[in-house]
Amino acid sequence: VEVIPVFTAHPTEVSRRTVLYKRRRIAGFLERLDTLPLTEQSATQIQEAISAEVTGLWQTDAVRRKQPSVVDEVRMGLDLYSACLFDAVPALYRELAEAFKEIFNVTVEIPKVLQFGSWIGGDRDGNPNVTTAVTREALQLARSVVLRMYLRSLAQITQVLSSSARQCEVSVALVALEKRYSQWVPVRKQPWGPPEELYRAVLARMQERIALALEGSTREQAYQTADEFLADLQLIRKSLMEDRGERLAKEHIDPLITQIKCFGFHLHQVDIRQHTKVHLAALQELREISTDQLKPLSSATKEMTATMRGIARMKRDFPAVAIRQYVISGSQGAKDITAVIRLAEMSGVQSAAGEGDPGVVPVPLFESIEDLRASPQHCRELWSSPDYERFLDSWNRQQEVMLGYSDSNKDGGMLTSTWEIYKAHRDLHRVAAECNVKLRLFHGRGGTVGRGGGPTHRAIVAQPRGAFTGHFRVTEQGEVLNWKYSDPLLAAWNLELMVAASVEALVRPGRPDTSDKEIHWAEAMEQMSQDAFQFYRKHIADDEEVIRYFYEATPVREFDLAKIGSRPSRRAGEGGLENLRAIPWVFGWMQSRHVMPAWFGVGHALERFATLPENNRLVQEMAAEFYLFQDLIQNVEMGMAKADFGIARQYAGLVGDAGLRDKVFAMLQEEFDRTRKALLAITGQQRLLERNPVLDRSIRLRNPYVDPMSLIQLELLRRRRNGDESPELDLALGATINGIASGLRNTG
Repeated sequence: VEVIPVFTAHPTEVSRRTVLYKRRRIAGFLERLDTLPLTEQSATQIQEAISAEVTGLWQTDAVRRKQPSVVDEVRMGLDLYSACLFDAVPALYRELAEAFKEIFNVTVEIPKVLQFGSWIGGDRDGNPNVTTAVTREALQLARSVVLRMYLRSLAQITQVLSSSARQCEVSVALVALEKRYSQWVPVRKQPWGPPEELYRAVLARMQERIALALEGSTREQAYQTADEFLADLQLIRKSLMEDRGERLAKEHIDPLITQIKCFGFHLHQVDIRQHTKVHLAALQELREISTDQLKPLSSATKEMTATMRGIARMKRDFPAVAIRQYVISGSQGAKDITAVIRLAEMSGVQSAAGEGDPGVVPVPLFESIEDLRASPQHCRELWSSPDYERFLDSWNRQQEVMLGYSDSNKDGGMLTSTWEIYKAHRDLHRVAAECNVKLRLFHGRGGTVGRGGGPTHRAIVAQPRGAFTGHFRVTEQGEVLNWKYSDPLLAAWNLELMVAASVEALVRPGRPDTSDKEIHWAEAMEQMSQDAFQFYRKHIADDEEVIRYFYEATPVREFDLAKIGSRPSRRAGEGGLENLRAIPWVFGWMQSRHVMPAWFGVGHALERFATLPENNRLVQEMAAEFYLFQDLIQNVEMGMAKADFGIARQYAGLVGDAGLRDKVFAMLQEEFDRTRKALLAITGQQRLLERNPVLDRSIRLRNPYVDPMSLIQLELLRRRRNGDESPELDLALGATINGIASGLRNTG
């Protein structure tokens, strides 16, 4: 098992960094209130501290006054590591080891089951603000964060590891290391304790070596790699273990060793992402330049070549593993992958793995329904190519493929997106096995169920049976980061859920589609998917009136007022659905309480399928036994529970054309009611979320606070669209966007 959460900077986190910091402080104070013994005086002091923080929140601007830069987003992502992830990782490994000990009565060393990735500072697709300089700064900041955390850990270990050579044996290797370091590594601050405390003497020099690395020193005393640092720690651990220091090693040294194996000197891998159109255009232009030396390069091609040359330099200046994946948006065939390799080679980037460098692996991202359907054949063509063989061999025949949940939903609706991703997942693994390729899938999930969100554990277990290797990457976006990773216990719990789900999915017996039941389920899903797709395309994606309704009945045009992210929300003007990014598409429907992407077309497909009595029985069987169908139904139910068509009707009132307004709203209302009726029939409930009381109560508690903000937002939208574009109104409107997003716990 290897789980890799990949943090992204898509504009879905509405809260300012300052506000997030204050929330964490309040959480810390609340935790102290639960600590016993607690004197009355201490309780009073903590309550006063909480009150002060709440006052600070009220007096802090909730809305950013300016758009965050990419570097601002980088810093927000990095905050999670120092705040909790650095401590959560060893906690997770310890719990896994203890579980093996408890259940199997064996002591095992847990292998590396966790890494982290990031798109923040590397995602260029549609964001001109992400430059080579920004990517370099993202790598430098990440390196600084992890080295500072190592310094902090070494200082803590030095404080407690006072073992003396007078009291216990010290290994010959440690004595030799201390002697070498005392002559080779001068320290600015003298080591603690008498000379007999050899561990402290070595740890002091190790701190100096980390400090030099942090400063970017070229002196040979600075640690050059994480492996050097790890070797010194393992030598200390071995010495402790040899003379009754096992408890010290396990309590103080093992957590740091775990952190080094996970984070290295790079913290996380930064993915580069760009759209295939940019690569193909640049390659074509460079070929034309080779025959016409006088023809100038376009700015886009100059930026593309600068990116590639920058990657080559950064892989030399930072750990080479810090940049490995190159995600290709809009992939439609093998030519998109080979274009990236060709551009890389022309710019001095080593795509094939070499000594000390894992290379740069192109990762095709299949997003539309059409591209998902064609992805297995595209990959077969790529993996069967003799020219590509040498790259596969250098990567130990490992290939990553990314599946896009957001755009496939926007393109084909909830049910079809879910089913086509499932089929692509299943068929890609079949093709990979036939081509002797070790496939790792990268799941591009969003925060909302309309963009592939929902409970991660359930989604992992719902993967095709027999089509999971145990390794996967998954995007963690926007508001999801702070709901999942803002506290060490929460972070460890969420990471543990992903590891547990991977183990559960990996050990399920059998191969996919081998039973009559599974064949019938697949046939049913195919039929329902086709009905849902046609219905969605006719009534949503291909209906210009619906797109007009969307722009007028939602605050999508005012999206930028919330100053959420650094990336533009539109590709090119307004135009049709194809020009709108998936995030603002979901964002607009979410804010206006329609939540349309989470459910549209599902009711129509279920109703048509249930016209035959035997199909009713089949649907009930699927709801009880087919993990994918269970996950789909529960995600649709969750999305619908967050919708409110009473309030959505008020947003519809913003549409100027009464005929258009009434027609589109009636169509949406009819499908919403149809989907709710179908879901209740399948689940046997009287109301949505009847069998999920925790989530039901959470939504019922939040909505009374969200509803007034929706009404205020409606009034502000009317004023703005009637000509009031004052800064005060824009600020207030941005605040309602933030408030509704926080209350619904989803933005886009």
